[in-house]
Amino acid sequence: MQSMPSTSQVLHRRAAAAFSAAAALGLLCSIANAQLRDEVVIRDARAPLNYELEIEPHIVVGTNPPGAGQGYGVGLGVRGTLLILPEGFLPRVNDSVAIGFGFDWGRYAGSWAFQGYRDQCLHFEPGPNGTSICTETTSNGGTYSYFYLPAVMQWNFWLTRRWSAFGEPGVNIYYLGSHGIGFSPAAYVGGRFHISDAITLTGRLGYPTVALGVSFLM
Repeated sequence: MQSMPSTSQVLHRRAAAAFSAAAALGLLCSIANAQLRDEVVIRDARAPLNYELEIEPHIVVGTNPPGAGQGYGVGLGVRGTLLILPEGFLPRVNDSVAIGFGFDWGRYAGSWAFQGYRDQCLHFEPGPNGTSICTETTSNGGTYSYFYLPAVMQWNFWLTRRWSAFGEPGVNIYYLGSHGIGFSPAAYVGGRFHISDAITLTGRLGYPTVALGVSFLM
């Protein structure tokens, strides 16, 4: 049978564990601080990458689209962004400004249930006694396509040599079958992880879609 450790042994073990944890934390903080000193470039008032054009193929996911559509969609798209101000709006901050144009396609489903997709009404007309009459529905199991043409201003913030972030206000031109062409606001925030100076993984959250893709800086 093993004997129970004495109170002094327990205190010594706890002190050793606390010392080890503090030393490990100090080492990690030192490494992180050194990396930050080496990599942070947001305070450097110049663009860290020498590029003029960004090409970004991506997958898109959309919810609650503008216009008559309903439901959720998944598709593909591409964005082209042209750098216009290598040194952006803020002095002594590493920002830049670009303009971007894209083309996104999404295949939408009116509603999702465990039984599958169901058709949804896309257009109502006023009926008698305050009622509404559906005059157009989705088809093919509730699926239909959206086409988006976003146009945005991209404001970039170059944070480290591996990470950058951006905001994108703008407008979206969309096309939905017999409903023709419509307009909606567009607003996105996103970020990049720089695999190299010329290739990044790029994510974008916003309305009317979110996207994940790969950017090529040229």
